[in-house]
Amino acid sequence: MFFLNLSFDCTSCKLGKSKVLPFPHSASRASQCFDIIHSDVWGIAPIVPHAHYKYFVTFINDFSHFTWVYFLRAKAEVFSVFNRLLALIKTQFSASIKVLRYDSGGEYMSNEFQDFLQSKGIISQHLVLRHHNKMVLLREKSPPS
Repeated sequence: MFFLNLSFDCTSCKLGKSKVLPFPHSASRASQCFDIIHSDVWGIAPIVPHAHYKYFVTFINDFSHFTWVYFLRAKAEVFSVFNRLLALIKTQFSASIKVLRYDSGGEYMSNEFQDFLQSKGIISQHLVLRHHNKMVLLREKSPPS
């Protein structure tokens, strides 16, 4: 007679049948243009072009997904580029950025940058990529490293 052991616990079987659940939708979705801007810096480029741009920074409007890309020679230029974007949005769209979301890049963490955001009333949101799905859009727009 053959007996089947139903209490057999096979980790590989469980992992093979497991499913990854989707990330929950965030309650902090933008309700209008420029409410939330996502930003990320990509680089160092494996091949440096003639103009010596080694990096680029992306700014993505959470509401419309419109993307601005600025080429950089150094990561330290992110602050000045953000100032240019802020001026462009103010003059061309008569709007202001309410929230700036970024990953763990140090280019956003300087006291000068953080003080500037605070002085303009812009909320600074530092996201950790492995715990958030919000930065996926940025990673999809960047070339593979």
